[in-house]
Amino acid sequence: MKRSNKTGKTAGILLLAVLLAVLASCSSSPHVQKEADVLKLIRLINEGKVTEVEGLSPAPFVLDSETLYLESDIETLWKNLKAASFTMSNAVFVQTEHITPDSYKIFADTFDMKNFFEKYTDKDTSVVTIDTADGRYYLILERKVKGYPKIRGFKGPVK
Repeated sequence: MKRSNKTGKTAGILLLAVLLAVLASCSSSPHVQKEADVLKLIRLINEGKVTEVEGLSPAPFVLDSETLYLESDIETLWKNLKAASFTMSNAVFVQTEHITPDSYKIFADTFDMKNFFEKYTDKDTSVVTIDTADGRYYLILERKVKGYPKIRGFKGPVK
């Protein structure tokens, strides 16, 4: 049975259209945090250098159950943590989960926290769980900025 040249071209065009649709959908799929990138961010935190990477921890920012709305408050937070020799020692990546409608409850079951998650997080935001020598930390992370996951907040240590 002989196939017409027109049928072959149509099949080729259809295959190309399907391939392009698949590739286009990949760019809109949620970002997944990688263990190596998260541990790289934690090394930066442990070195007290978060403020050296512009745009890495934007406002608003969650600290435990509170929301910091001013850039100056966030800078002060990182400076104070550095001055206090804060570290997440022996950090072990546990898991990463895309946010859900109830993710805010990990930080606080309050209207303020629910509002933060509704307004300032999206499909690329994850809650990452880290175990350390001092206890468990929860980090709110987004797509990379200058090679590091953007950090929108953290809670811990939780024992």
